[in-house]
Amino acid sequence: MNTIAEFGYNTELEPDDYVAWAHIGSKYNFNIKGKVLGVFSANDQSFLLSQVTSSFGDNCMVGTIDVREIVIGDEELFPFIVSNNEPSRECMTISRMLSCKSVRDSLSVGKLIEQTSSFDALARLGIELERQDSQFGEEITVCGVEKEKFEHLKNTKTGKIKQKSKV
Repeated sequence: MNTIAEFGYNTELEPDDYVAWAHIGSKYNFNIKGKVLGVFSANDQSFLLSQVTSSFGDNCMVGTIDVREIVIGDEELFPFIVSNNEPSRECMTISRMLSCKSVRDSLSVGKLIEQTSSFDALARLGIELERQDSQFGEEITVCGVEKEKFEHLKNTKTGKIKQKSKV
């Protein structure tokens, strides 16, 4: 099934674990929609890769690969994907390497993203992406949050909440 990601931004800053559809805005979002290519992991991070189908302005980003570090959580807590609004170096590298014409051409003939030479080149750079088993419906909302909130949600999901030391 082809899944379309709709990108948004969470404008609610408190409390840390609260993310709600009512607070979706477009503070940092340039890409509006994308065809989900898959969820991949590398170096203790999860990434959503999608091919942009709609962006602000004159759709100049259409066809490029949008990469976001994500947390897929319990649907009762947040029934959408939460992404880090601050793109990491890995996100930028993956996006840059996979947004070339040869990858777009490969995708247009039905190849999977991991069957492209650029995907192999990422592995040689130390970013060995592994496809994760993820099932989405026809559409999924990707809600970007500030880095601090993202890290809190990520740590909550992985059970890595650390007690703050009292000074």
